[in-house]
Amino acid sequence: MTNSDQIFNNLKIKISVSKDKESLERNYYKGLANCLRKGYFDSFRKLFNASVDFNIFIEVKNIPNRIELISKLILDCYERVSTEYQTSALGDQIDILRFCNEFNLFEKELNEDERKLIGKIKNDNLFIGNLVDLFGSISDSFISYVYLGLPRVLYNYFMSRPNEYFPDREALLYYIKNHFFNQYTIYGLSVRYLSSQKQFIETFKQYYHSLKNQEISLQKNANYKKKKFIEFNVIYKTIYYDAEENHEYQEVKKHFVAPENIFKNIDNITANDNYNFYSISMVLLGGLGPQGLGFTYSTPKGEIIEICSDQKESEAIIIKFKQFLRNKFLNKLEKELSNLDIKLDLRKRIIEFLSDFLSNKEIVNFYDKNSILKKIRYELYQIDGFQQIKTIELEEIIEKISKAVTQILRKIKLKDQFITRMELVEKGKIKSEDIAKLTSLKGKSHYDVLRERFFYQYIVNWFYEVYLKEKEKSNKKNH
Repeated sequence: MTNSDQIFNNLKIKISVSKDKESLERNYYKGLANCLRKGYFDSFRKLFNASVDFNIFIEVKNIPNRIELISKLILDCYERVSTEYQTSALGDQIDILRFCNEFNLFEKELNEDERKLIGKIKNDNLFIGNLVDLFGSISDSFISYVYLGLPRVLYNYFMSRPNEYFPDREALLYYIKNHFFNQYTIYGLSVRYLSSQKQFIETFKQYYHSLKNQEISLQKNANYKKKKFIEFNVIYKTIYYDAEENHEYQEVKKHFVAPENIFKNIDNITANDNYNFYSISMVLLGGLGPQGLGFTYSTPKGEIIEICSDQKESEAIIIKFKQFLRNKFLNKLEKELSNLDIKLDLRKRIIEFLSDFLSNKEIVNFYDKNSILKKIRYELYQIDGFQQIKTIELEEIIEKISKAVTQILRKIKLKDQFITRMELVEKGKIKSEDIAKLTSLKGKSHYDVLRERFFYQYIVNWFYEVYLKEKEKSNKKNH
C-alpha cells in the first residue's frame, strides 16, 4: 500500500465514524483541508472522488481556509529548495495552480469591481491563451486569483524575507521585474533574453540581402547550388545587473538559420496577437550550452530567447523521427550486414533471433542500441560451432555487426538535428512553432520553459504594481 493510500484510508475511517450527517460533512471537508495543508495531492484527489461514498455533494467553498492553504503551498515551494535552485519553485507553483484549477478550488463569488478587472484581463488574448495553454479550461475565479491573489502573496513573501544580495527591498523587486527572467536556469536549461525580434530580423535581412547580391553573380556557375542555410553574427548589448549598478557589455553570437523558415513565418513571428513560440535559429558560437551551442525562439512579446542545448539533450527532436518499426529496422540491418560481408547463414540467424527479441516492441531507436548489441553478442556465443572459432575472429564479426547497428541507429549531432528540423518544416511535416515542444531535457521541453516564462512575466509586472500601490499609500500616510 502506498503512502497516499494509507493517508486516504485513515481519513476515510475518521470521517466514517462521524455520528451524524453534519459532523460527517464537517470532518470530510476538514480532511480535504488537511490534504491541502500538507500537500497530499493524491490523497486529496482520492478523498474528493470518494464524496459519493459519503453521499456528499461537494462545494469547494466548504473547505476551510482553502485559499490561505493554497497560497502557503505556493510559498512553501521556495522553502523546499536551496537558494541556488529556487527557480525550480516556479515549476512547482505551476503544478499547484494546475491542480487547483482541476478541482476549481479558487471558486468564489466575484464582486462588481473584480468582475470589471477580470473583464479587462480577458481582453488580453495573449495572456488568456497562455492560461489555457498551461492550465486548460479556466474560470473567472481562477483568473481572479492569478491576477489579484498570487501577485499579492508573492509581494508579501519577498517583502518579508531578507536577501543577502539585495538588502534594499526596492532594488530586489526592481530586479525581479526587469532582469530576473532575462537570464536564469530552470530544469537544467539555461535561458537568456537576446534581443527584440526587430533587431534580430533586421540583422538577418541585411546579411541575407547582401548574400543574395553575391549569389546573382555566382549563379552563372553551372555547379552553383543555392544555400538552404546561412550563418551570420549578431552583436548583442547585454546588461548584467546587481544591487549596486548595471554593467553593460557586448557579446557576439553566430546564428545558423534556414532563411525559408524565417520568411515563411515572418508575419506570424512579428504579429502582436499571435500566441506561439517559433523556432528561429541555432547558435553555433557564443551559445549558453557547454559547447557554446543553443536554440533560439521568438515569443509573443516580440523577443528572441535562447535556451541552451548540448549533446546531453537525449530527447532532442531528431530522435523522435529517427526511429524504425521493427521490420523496417531488421530489413535495414540485413542490408548493412550484407554490405559488411557477413555470411548469409549468419545473417539469417541474427535476423531471426532479433525478430523474436523485438517482437513486442513498436519501434526501435537509438536507446535500444546497447540492448540489441548485448543480445547479439550473447546469442553468437551460444551458436554451435562458434566455440571453435578463435575469440579474436568472433570479436571481429561482432565488431562488424556493431558497426551495422550503429550506422542505422547512430546519434545525430546537434547541428544535423537542427538541419533536419528545418527540412521537416520546409516539407510541412512539422510546424516551426512545434519544434520547442519536441526538444526537451529530463521531461521538460523548451516549450514548457517558454510558456512558463511568459506566464511569470505577467505575474512579476502585477507583483510590482502591488509594490507601487503600497509605496504610494505609505507616502500619502507619511505626508
